[in-house]
Amino acid sequence: MSLRSRIVLAVLAVFALISGAAGYLMLTRAEVGLQRAFDRATQTRAAWLLALVSVDPVVIPLPTETERMRVVYRSYGQRRELFRSPGFPDETAPPSNRTSHRSITVEGTPVQTPDGQLILTLAVPDESLRQDIGRLRWVFGLSWVLSLILAFGAGYGVAGWLLRPIQRIVNQVDAINNTSAIDPIELPKTRDELYHLTATLNRMLARIRESVEGQRHFFGAAAHELRTPLTVMKTGLQVTLKQSPPDAATTAFLSGQLEEVSRLTRLINEFLTLSQPDTIAPVLKLSAVDLPELLDNCLRQLASLTADYGVTTVFDRNGFSDAILQTDALKLEHILLNLIENAVKYAVSDSVVTIRLQNSGQWQVRIENRTIRESGPTLDLRQAYYRADPFKEGHGLGLWITHRLTTLLGGTLQLDWKSHTFTSELSLPVSNPDSSTINP
Repeated sequence: MSLRSRIVLAVLAVFALISGAAGYLMLTRAEVGLQRAFDRATQTRAAWLLALVSVDPVVIPLPTETERMRVVYRSYGQRRELFRSPGFPDETAPPSNRTSHRSITVEGTPVQTPDGQLILTLAVPDESLRQDIGRLRWVFGLSWVLSLILAFGAGYGVAGWLLRPIQRIVNQVDAINNTSAIDPIELPKTRDELYHLTATLNRMLARIRESVEGQRHFFGAAAHELRTPLTVMKTGLQVTLKQSPPDAATTAFLSGQLEEVSRLTRLINEFLTLSQPDTIAPVLKLSAVDLPELLDNCLRQLASLTADYGVTTVFDRNGFSDAILQTDALKLEHILLNLIENAVKYAVSDSVVTIRLQNSGQWQVRIENRTIRESGPTLDLRQAYYRADPFKEGHGLGLWITHRLTTLLGGTLQLDWKSHTFTSELSLPVSNPDSSTINP
């Protein structure tokens, strides 16, 4: 339920309670007023009839067909009933046999009967009174319901008008779709609570922007600082292996070190790519890439890693001797290396990692590996620093970086983990990416 609806319902509940209580009091007073008016009319009628009564000789005026009358003469402590209309209300009768009447009793003056006192009781049907009271209650109830409906409509409109500045703030915050363009929210013209809320949000957004920019600058600066010594180390290892080949053990060690340096260099380059602001389109160096050949090259680079983990890799070309596509070769190589490396590290020992090349309108690389766990989350694996197995090495950046690079190339990455099998499927478009990001 929205804040607007909660405010309207709360105000409507208070209005219903107050208006209901006030209306009930007014209705009660109106009913009492109708009853008093009815009794005054009946009393006037009874006094007029009593003025026509005579004891000596006995003269009794007759009531109307709907009226019931009783005349009693009281003299020297004795009571004598002079007249009683048929059907006069009997208070001792059962309620089911009674007819609804209102009775008024008036007493005569000593001038009229010096030796005694006349007492006349007039009973009049109160059906008209009850009808009036019923109509009054119906009108009150209908008015109360209509007032609630009108109050709800008016309250809903007023609440929407009052909450419009908050909705404007929400829309402005939703418009911030990247961390590089966090513009301050427009301050309201009235210096009220919304003004202070907006000012507080602006200060928070400013801190977030500064923090993001600081992190991005740090990643970029750290990557640039680390790339130079890594390049020197890589060049030195390559020259050493080519000019003066050492013994087999030393060659294997140096080759392993060269692979690790190459891996670190690749990771630094990925950081440089991802540290660019979101508003700047990344530059793609497009070239014709032979996908099977690139996969073979990645498997050769990870040969020592597969041997260390006791895993065998199988590349199923599906009859594709070549698969040429226009893309950024370096970024695609980073993606494939990360996916295959992730499959090797998390595969069961002595199992087979299968790399399968497919084409169903798009080039697809499907990588499968057996896992110890039966299943696990796949959406979280695309988040930065998420690690499915905290006991494995790594910092949870591989698949996150892979997902970001795949998006830059215009492809998609689907992950699936069930039945002790983890599957990563990379789909690459056949057409070229957006020309605005191309640097030939």
